[in-house]
Amino acid sequence: MIKHKSHIAFFMRTFIICVLFFCFNARAHAQEKNYKAYSVYVYNFIKYIEWPEESKKGDFVIAIIGNSPISAELKTLAATKKANGQTIVVKQFATVAEVDHCQILYISAGKSGVLKEAIEKTKNMSALMIAEREGLAKKGAGINFVTLEDETLKFEVNKKVIEAHNLKIPKVLFSLGLVVG
Repeated sequence: MIKHKSHIAFFMRTFIICVLFFCFNARAHAQEKNYKAYSVYVYNFIKYIEWPEESKKGDFVIAIIGNSPISAELKTLAATKKANGQTIVVKQFATVAEVDHCQILYISAGKSGVLKEAIEKTKNMSALMIAEREGLAKKGAGINFVTLEDETLKFEVNKKVIEAHNLKIPKVLFSLGLVVG
């Protein structure tokens, strides 16, 4: 039991250091976003958010709606990383209707208009919905990337939405993100 707690503490410290590094150093420019930073955030969300047991079987699927540069970054990351022992599979879709199963549903900025459809599609799934257009966490995404006035990349967290999808998020993410719900 003590070994388990120290293992968790080590990973949490590592996560905090990594996130703080990106909070202070990652700059997302209006026309040229740093999708490598986005993908590192997504991977850390995968590592530290706890999914229910039924979501831990088979591949860990990240479904991306729309055309986003994060797709290539996540595929590169998935080639060398696992999600708690699961193979990470990144799939790109044109529409929400095409998605049948995923642990993460990522809505690109260009497809933010499908948020309501995505909320309906995932209402009975243990899926984390991540968006990249300001204000979407308040409208139903679990996590939403935002760029602050000083161009620092941050994320909004909607606790109610995440918990409604049977996901457990560590308190440290609430302290690092901007809590909106």
